[in-house]
Amino acid sequence: MASIFQHLREEHERLQRSIVRLRGVEPGADRVQPFNQLRRQYVAYARAAAGVLYSYLIHVKTTQQRALQGLEEHKRLEEHLLEAERVLTDDRHWRPTIASLCEELVRHLRDEERGLFSTARVALSDREATGLGACFAAERARLHGDLSNLTGNPPEPPAVGTRRMSIP
Repeated sequence: MASIFQHLREEHERLQRSIVRLRGVEPGADRVQPFNQLRRQYVAYARAAAGVLYSYLIHVKTTQQRALQGLEEHKRLEEHLLEAERVLTDDRHWRPTIASLCEELVRHLRDEERGLFSTARVALSDREATGLGACFAAERARLHGDLSNLTGNPPEPPAVGTRRMSIP
């Protein structure tokens, strides 16, 4: 069974490919489809990570602060996605907004891998990492399905730490 870190690495790679695809949209080409694809992928990923990994790590002293910072970054990135959606048809603001969004996403993914995930690898046992991996995969699949017709404002994410998943 794959650990949470393997699942997250795969998600990061998927997100990186979607970022490259969105950045490569030619003027006049359809930008809605690649944007919505990235948005669905990111929102499902971020909310699953928040509900499974981050909600677990905020209860571990050595990872608590980084987990809280990561949750704030996820919130900012979702807000940035909403801002990008508002300029989706505005040629003048589209490129700078998307460039900024993509840079912020890439930076966040890199910081997660180098910061939080490194610390979490030390803090979690193999059993915990594997259990969290199974929970993450299920939650991400559920959320991605729920977001398959994503348009307009995303629903409010659940409050952080309101539920704690048990590790199988």
